[in-house]
Amino acid sequence: MNNESSGLHSLEKKTFTLHLISQIFGGIAIGVVLLQDVILKKTLGGSDFQVMILSLLVSSAFLFSIYGSELVNRSHSRAKTILIIGIAAKSFLIILPLFEDPVYYIACIAIGAYLDALLLSIWNIVFKHNYSDKNRSKLYSYATTFQTVFVLIVTTLSGYLLDMNSSIYKILFPAAGVFGILVYVSLARMINLSMDDYSGRIKKQKTYYNFRLLKDIAILPLRNTARIFRENKPFLRFEAYFFLYGMAFMVLSPVIPVFLVDDLKLSYSPISFARGLIFHSALIIFTPLMGRFHGIGNPTRFCGYIFSFLALFPLILVSAKHFVSLGLLTDTNLVVYISFFVFGFAMSGVTIAWALSSIYYAPKNEVSNYQAVHITLTGVRGVFSPALGYAVMMIFDIEYSFYLSAFLFLLGGIMMWKESIKLIKN
Repeated sequence: MNNESSGLHSLEKKTFTLHLISQIFGGIAIGVVLLQDVILKKTLGGSDFQVMILSLLVSSAFLFSIYGSELVNRSHSRAKTILIIGIAAKSFLIILPLFEDPVYYIACIAIGAYLDALLLSIWNIVFKHNYSDKNRSKLYSYATTFQTVFVLIVTTLSGYLLDMNSSIYKILFPAAGVFGILVYVSLARMINLSMDDYSGRIKKQKTYYNFRLLKDIAILPLRNTARIFRENKPFLRFEAYFFLYGMAFMVLSPVIPVFLVDDLKLSYSPISFARGLIFHSALIIFTPLMGRFHGIGNPTRFCGYIFSFLALFPLILVSAKHFVSLGLLTDTNLVVYISFFVFGFAMSGVTIAWALSSIYYAPKNEVSNYQAVHITLTGVRGVFSPALGYAVMMIFDIEYSFYLSAFLFLLGGIMMWKESIKLIKN
């Protein structure tokens, strides 16, 4: 037992080192891409509809996650497959500056997002098998905090650079692509350390793809999803309530850039300050605390708190418009900053819940499958939620999209609370 414990401790140290390295590279890449919708609106002159399309395509990309788990786990070399998919995904950021056209810009980001999504569930193999139950949430939250520091710096700096020269995105996006590739180099190294049963399974499988195998990859994930929900009703309910939170989040995705640029008339600097420094400062401060609070137990009570608190974000943000119109404030920046601090506080909890909660429900040999289902449902709501927010904005008024979002956040929180109470009673 001592040798086993020592081996796990050594594995955790190696994994955590690589995890931190990947988070540095990821933070730099994300820090640039975080402003992609604002760049489309301000620099490329994208229409409100094009902003919605970008949001919809990026959000619906999560649908492909369920296929990535099958592709990687059925391959002869998981590390090599990760690198091939990762390089292909990030190459679209590298070639993005070739044309100054909103449609081309949207296509590059969307295709890259769809390829990225194939690898999202693979991280959970590392988190499950390379970290102990005792340390998983803590180590994940520390690594995430490390990434957030770099997102904060790069996003804030990018905003100031874009205000000085809006065409600098042509340098920033290729740089983000290179750092994104380095993230997947680190993931490939971590997956090779994993102590799951991959080696035992791969020996029984062919080392090349054929039509039957590709058909299995296309169909089996859908069957697995139906089976998982049929066999694990608590996980089905958890995902249904998480779906409400996700809808609330995505309803705002095409609305916020329009609101900040057109309604509040903000330049890049205050937008990047809010999305970068303010939002991510809150993530840095509260993510370690949220990691301890989330723990390894049932996540429904935790999610109930976080989703309910998130309802404040859209309400505070939309109030910035009213403060100005009523003459109570001449500078809207303060209200925007407060709203994004509240958003960052709540999302420090959601980030951990989104990445780790499915592990609680998953059998040991199905961790990536459960997370793939979780991520794929993100894609399902991404197919229609941004369009819903856009439709409400166009048919009624932009502020009603914020009210709808607040309602869905609160409803998701209440349902999670009810589920946690049911579990306590049982």
